[in-house]
Amino acid sequence: MLLFNNQQDKDNLCVKPEFFRLREKEDKLRFEALLKDKPHIKFYDQIESQLDELVKSKHPKNKPEGARLVELRNEHLGNCSPEEYGVWVYYPWNERVVHLLDETEFIEMRTNRNIYKITREERDILSRQKIGVVGLSVGQSVSVTLAMERGFGEIRLADFDVLELTNLNRIRTGVHNLGIPKVVIVAREIKEIDPFLKVTLFADGLTDENMDRFFTEGGKLDIVVDECDGLDMKILLRHKAKSLHIPVVMDASDRGTLDVERFDLEPDRPILHGFIDHLDHTRIRELKTNEEKIPYLIPMVGLTTMSDRLKASMVEVGQSITTWPQLASAVVLGGALGADVCRRIALDQYHESGRYFVDLEELVGDRKKPASDDYRVKAYDVAELTLTEMERIAGNYRMGGEYLSPDKNAVSAIVTAAGLAPSGGNSQPWKWLFYNDQLFLFHDRKQSVSWMDFNDTASYISFGTSIENLKIKAGELGLETSYELFPLADEKKLIGVFSFRKSMAAPYLGDLSTGLALRLTNRKKGDMRPLEGSVIQKISEHVSRGSEAELQVITDREQIERIAEIVSGVERLRFLFPQAHHELYTKEIVWPSESGEPIVEGIDINTLELSESDKTGLIVASKPEVINLLNRWGGGTAFEKISKSSVASSSAIAMVTMPEYSDKNFIKGGEALQRAWITANLNGIAVQPISGMLFMFDRLNKTNGEGMPAKMVAELAELQKALFHIFNGIDQRCPIFIFRLSNAGQASVRSLKKPLEEILKFSAQ
Repeated sequence: MLLFNNQQDKDNLCVKPEFFRLREKEDKLRFEALLKDKPHIKFYDQIESQLDELVKSKHPKNKPEGARLVELRNEHLGNCSPEEYGVWVYYPWNERVVHLLDETEFIEMRTNRNIYKITREERDILSRQKIGVVGLSVGQSVSVTLAMERGFGEIRLADFDVLELTNLNRIRTGVHNLGIPKVVIVAREIKEIDPFLKVTLFADGLTDENMDRFFTEGGKLDIVVDECDGLDMKILLRHKAKSLHIPVVMDASDRGTLDVERFDLEPDRPILHGFIDHLDHTRIRELKTNEEKIPYLIPMVGLTTMSDRLKASMVEVGQSITTWPQLASAVVLGGALGADVCRRIALDQYHESGRYFVDLEELVGDRKKPASDDYRVKAYDVAELTLTEMERIAGNYRMGGEYLSPDKNAVSAIVTAAGLAPSGGNSQPWKWLFYNDQLFLFHDRKQSVSWMDFNDTASYISFGTSIENLKIKAGELGLETSYELFPLADEKKLIGVFSFRKSMAAPYLGDLSTGLALRLTNRKKGDMRPLEGSVIQKISEHVSRGSEAELQVITDREQIERIAEIVSGVERLRFLFPQAHHELYTKEIVWPSESGEPIVEGIDINTLELSESDKTGLIVASKPEVINLLNRWGGGTAFEKISKSSVASSSAIAMVTMPEYSDKNFIKGGEALQRAWITANLNGIAVQPISGMLFMFDRLNKTNGEGMPAKMVAELAELQKALFHIFNGIDQRCPIFIFRLSNAGQASVRSLKKPLEEILKFSAQ
């Protein structure tokens, strides 16, 4: 079995060919010794054809052929035999000897067909260039292209990595080079193209220790090509290049993205076009995790400008693929772009800095893009509820009995408290009208209508939470609240009518009044510490207080982790289903504006308590084209990550239920939920809703999954079955709301609410 031993000979890392000029006695003796020692060496002798090309190049008008060509060739040889003419080049790594024209004539002929794209004078300028290339995936293509054009005299190659099988999708080499350092492979390829070019290797990659040598030893570099993967080195090499006034060129191998930074002409230019000027560059070596690196990486790669396929692929990194994909065609294009720009910089033909795109799909593509119905969405929209309409509806209602008319300040205080209540996606679907000494609550469906708010149940829960706030605040003001839900059977826009009397009893839920402004959604991860039994008991009692609502609390760790899997599974389906995805990005999630205006509607992205990588994932996943690709690939499991870990970190999972499914029960369930929420917050327990899955299950059950893909219907049904298996008896009651309870730190950001004047109107009638 000795045949199969992996024996690496002494030439395994060799990159320097040997030159033998047989007219020189010493070289001839060395050559003869080589042939004696290695009789199996392969010879490649095409010196006569090279001489013929040389002769023809000297007579471009006459184009000599046949006997005349032989005559001119012999005349050029003079007294020298063909065997002794030129140079024999021995390549130890493949044990080949190639007979070539010597350096001056070789260069003349090898660059002959560049003339006049590159003149001889320009060729001579290029031959004095020193170019450094860091990273040898795209860097290999740049280096080899530069060598083919003879765009340098010396090239310095830095890469610490060896060739792996997965590299062969974009690095042009053979399988026999697996396990060999990339610098060696590229150096050999350059030497096989042109043995007279100088190649200097930095097989440890670019490091703090060798950076000075890389940039200056043997003469300062003229250009640096950055194609390394290391975030820290990308920044550090630019600072070094800037200090030495050396231009930097970088290709991103996506959409033909090319960066040029002319530190030679703009010594004060910020690195990376100023994209990361807001960050502390001095900390770059301290960054260890992806979370720490993301703020630096995203501006560098250009998140908004990268291709849809790369964005979708980013979602799959760490899920179905191990790293960012690169294609050979993009790498080769990058090699061409990088080499072209390096040549023009060296020849003083190009003087700008910037980020450029040579996007072949845009430049060479169908003028008429094929229509796609993969991302079909319905526009759920209704007209805004106007004051005139509210007054018309209110005028149709008459409440009997005696009640007092609170003054304007009291009404404002009551509705301000009501407006602090939670609502799905912070939609705040309520409008209040003080009319005829009574307070009317209306549903402005303009704020809430959506696929997720099936049968308006999410809105009804929100109205319940708002009503509970109203009752508590009124009690604090010494008022007793009476109200009627859906008082006009044919007018669903009117949710309730409220009247007030002076209360002689203790304030309604006075122990919760201090929690009205305290209550908030806290999505921070918990520490999984068990909740005290007395706190759970207190929350449960408030849920059931004067209500048919019940609270079921799950504290078993294994069941909590199973719920986390269910929630994250539904979350993935929500991201991948076009309609739900569309609403998530158009009706719920809101990114801060550049002007810094407060976000008073929708979910401020900063309240989600996301890691930088998860926040980036949300941005990447915002485009419909990305979702289409993920659906075609069967991907998207990364979307489970966002919610799974936070749900799994909970101390408990709680669900509010009512006896049966009805509009009023969803409102009453919302009232019970608010009591639970305030109680939990007053006891230092964080609350986060995870009810999106209940709304999707509701639509599934009531419509048989109408409009959903069959696979989604099947998955939702299984996930619902799994959830119902955990919560005992839930199939006999109506699930209203589910939320996580946690011991967690303070929320980073609180959701803001619309100003009072937008939700409360005083009628003049």
